[in-house]
Amino acid sequence: MSKNNNKTTDKVRTNIEWPTGHFTIEDIQNKYPDSVNITLRFRVKKAEEAKEIMLIGKVKPAIGRPRKVYTKANPSKETLDAAAAAGVISIDSVKTTVPVAEVKVSPKKATTKTTTTNTDAVVAQSVISQTTS
Repeated sequence: MSKNNNKTTDKVRTNIEWPTGHFTIEDIQNKYPDSVNITLRFRVKKAEEAKEIMLIGKVKPAIGRPRKVYTKANPSKETLDAAAAAGVISIDSVKTTVPVAEVKVSPKKATTKTTTTNTDAVVAQSVISQTTS
């Protein structure tokens, strides 16, 4: 008789119930300790793509990488305020500051005024000067 080397295991699919408040992947790992770490991370990624949950910010620990903080989709203002009170840095406040040039031209001379604005894209500063005859 030949021995069957294909071992099949009965997989138990755990349905993840997302917490009502803000949470990190570590919180999900603590809630489901029997699940594999990479499986939970994959489920979080898929749920974010399916818009079941959304990224609201990050927490910077004293040592190590920042941890992403999630919540259920369409969070209430109370949930966002509770996350901010717990030290979560909102994604909206993590914009980059880029200098932008504002140019005013008069008939005799060109002046340049530099202002800074918050923007999500990185834009190079450009200075335009115009010479008059």
